[in-house]
Amino acid sequence: MKDLKSLIMFFTLFSFAIPVTQAHAISGGESQDGGIGNTEHYLDQDSSMTADPKIKNIIYPLMSTPAIKKKGSSFTIQVDTQGKTPSGWGVKLQENTASQVDGEYALPVTKVEKGTSYWKDSSSIYNVTVTIPNDIPEKLYDLNISYSADGAQVSDEEPNSVKVVNEFKKDFRFIHLTDIHVGSPRNLAKPEDAAEAGFWTPDESKRWLYLQKTIREVNLLKPDFVVLTGDLMFGQMNPKEYIYEYKETYRMLKKFNVPVYVVPGNHDYYAQDATLTDGAKYWEQYFGPQYFSFDYGPYAHMIGYNSFDWDKFDRQGHGSVSVPTWGGQVRQQQVDWIKNDLAKNAETADAEQIKGLFSHHNPLWRDRDIWPSSDSQVADYWKNYDAKHDPQNLTTLLQGEVLGQKYDQQWHGEGAQQMIDLMKQYHVNLSLHGHTHIDNITKKDGILYSTTSSIELTGQPWVGYRIFQKNPASPDFSSYIYEGTERSTPVYQNGNTAAGTVSFEANYTQPNDGTQRKQTVTAVNRLNKEVTLNIPLYMKPGSYSSTEGEITESNAYGLKQWMEVKVTVPANSSKDVTIQPK
Repeated sequence: MKDLKSLIMFFTLFSFAIPVTQAHAISGGESQDGGIGNTEHYLDQDSSMTADPKIKNIIYPLMSTPAIKKKGSSFTIQVDTQGKTPSGWGVKLQENTASQVDGEYALPVTKVEKGTSYWKDSSSIYNVTVTIPNDIPEKLYDLNISYSADGAQVSDEEPNSVKVVNEFKKDFRFIHLTDIHVGSPRNLAKPEDAAEAGFWTPDESKRWLYLQKTIREVNLLKPDFVVLTGDLMFGQMNPKEYIYEYKETYRMLKKFNVPVYVVPGNHDYYAQDATLTDGAKYWEQYFGPQYFSFDYGPYAHMIGYNSFDWDKFDRQGHGSVSVPTWGGQVRQQQVDWIKNDLAKNAETADAEQIKGLFSHHNPLWRDRDIWPSSDSQVADYWKNYDAKHDPQNLTTLLQGEVLGQKYDQQWHGEGAQQMIDLMKQYHVNLSLHGHTHIDNITKKDGILYSTTSSIELTGQPWVGYRIFQKNPASPDFSSYIYEGTERSTPVYQNGNTAAGTVSFEANYTQPNDGTQRKQTVTAVNRLNKEVTLNIPLYMKPGSYSSTEGEITESNAYGLKQWMEVKVTVPANSSKDVTIQPK
C-alpha cells in the first residue's frame, strides 16, 4: 500500500480498547474499537467490483451452517424456490474447491414437503429429505440441488456445506477461531508485519497471508468442526467497504476443508447512514442466519448466536465519523429462540452431551460492571439509560460512545444476565467468545467461559486459536490450553508474526498433484508440545504404504488417488513421511 503511514495512524486512533477493571483478564494496547474513517481501498484499483450474494435457493445447509451427517443416515435440505412450484428434484454432493479430484455422489430423495424457516421469510420453502449412501468417502462436500419450475431448470450450489462421517466420535475435537478481520488496516500497525498482512495485494495467493496460514494449519489438524465467533470483516472505513470485504471473506472461508460454523461480530454488522450499506443485510446474503444450532451426533449440541443484536439505528456510523455502539446485546426475540432450542434439546439429550453456546461478546463482561462507578459520567450514563431504557435515544447513544472511547464497550446493552441464566438452567458446559483479541479462561457456575485471541495480527499474547479435545471418559475437555493458564495455540512460531514462520507445516519434496508414485513430506512441528497432523496426498492410482504414521484415507478418482496420512510429530521436531508403492 502506498498510503501505509496513514493506515498505521488509523490503527493508532481506532484499534480496540481494554477495560481498566478487567486488566487481570484483558491485557493489551490502550486504544479503541469504534470509529469509521477514510483510507485507500480495493475499489480504487477495481471499481467494477459489485456485491455478489451467495445465498439463493439453498437456505440449509450452508457454508456457515453445515450439516455433519453419518453415512446411511437421512437429513433434510431446505430450499426456497422463490415463489415457483418445483418438481423433478435432484440432489448430489460434489468435491469441494479445496480438493484436487473430481467426484460427485447422488443423494436419493425420499420426501419433499412444504416447510418454513425461522430466519428466511418466504412462503415457498421446501423440505427435501435425502439419504447419504454408504459408499461416500468421509469428506467435506459442496451441495448441489436441481429442480424444474415453470418449464425451466433451476440449480443451486452451496460450498463446504455437508460433512460425511463414518462415525461420530466420543473423543471429538473442535477449534475456536475469532476476529479474522479481513480488510483491517490494524494488521499494518507494525510495518514488519506488512507481508503477513497481505493487505489488498493484487496477488490473491499472498492476500491475507496470516489468515491463509491459519486455514492451512486448521486443515492439517482436521478437527471435527470449527466455530468462528465474528468480526470476519473490518467494515469501518468507507460506505462501499462491505462489498469487497464480504466477497473476499467468503472466498477465504472456502479454503477450509473442515466444517465451519459462523456467527457475526460488531464489525460485520455496522450500518452507515446516508447509504444503503447495512452489514446485517450483507450477512444474510452471504452467510444466512444470525443465530442457529447444530448437533455433532449425540455428543454435542451447539448454539451460535448474534451478540451484536441492535437496531440498525444503533449500529450506524453517524456522519461517517464513528459508530456509537460496538458492545454486546441480545434482544428478546433471540433470547426466546435460544430458550426454546435448549428446551427442545433437553427432551432427548444424553446426560453426557456437551452443550455449548458461542458468540462474539462474552456476557460475563458487562459495561455496567466494568465501567468505574467512581466516574461521574458513568453514573450519569446509567441513570439516564435506566430512566429512558431506550438505546436509540440520541443522548444515550452519544454518552455511550464517549464512555466507550474511554473504557471500551464489552457487553453494552441488554440480555447478558438472561443468557447466563439460560446456560445455568439448561446445564450448558461451554461459552465461547472473541471481541477483545486476548486469551482468557473463566470458570463460573459450572460453565467454562473461553475467550480466544484474534487471528488479526493484533492478537495478545499472540495470534492464536483454541483447540478443544473432548475427554471420552468424562464430561470435560482434556485440553484447551496450549500453555500457562489460558493461552491459545499460536499460529506463528513463538507468536512471532514478523518472522512469518508458522507453528507447524507439511512440506512436499515433489508436486502434490497426482503425478507421483513416490512422495516424501517433511512434517515440521515448532510447538512446545506434540501435534498430530493429517497430511493430504494426491498420487497416481495404486497401493501404497507409509514409513511414518498411518494411511487413514485412500480413494481413487480416475487418474488420481487421494490419500491422507495421520502422523504425530513430537515437540520442536520434524518427521520425514515417505509414501511409496507396496
